[in-house]
Amino acid sequence: MPDLHPYSTDDFIENEQSYNVYVNDNYIGNKILFSQQDKIEDVGDYLNNKGFYNFQAEVEGDHYRLQMTELDQGELVIDELHSYLGHP
Repeated sequence: MPDLHPYSTDDFIENEQSYNVYVNDNYIGNKILFSQQDKIEDVGDYLNNKGFYNFQAEVEGDHYRLQMTELDQGELVIDELHSYLGHP
């Protein structure tokens, strides 16, 4: 019978990549990419799906920075990202 799970959990741990996520220069948490299908841009896509569009996103090394163009939405975005990233 063929192996239905050709990758062990160790493969994902060794290959995972982590980004520090910032909103308006405030550290929010880490986004861990567990598989090759995950990408850091998923954070921006998630926010777009939640109705947030007014931000600039930039990847710099292992930092993912979001700058809000409407500063009054910053706290709402931070709350959403805490939920998305699994941080309190």
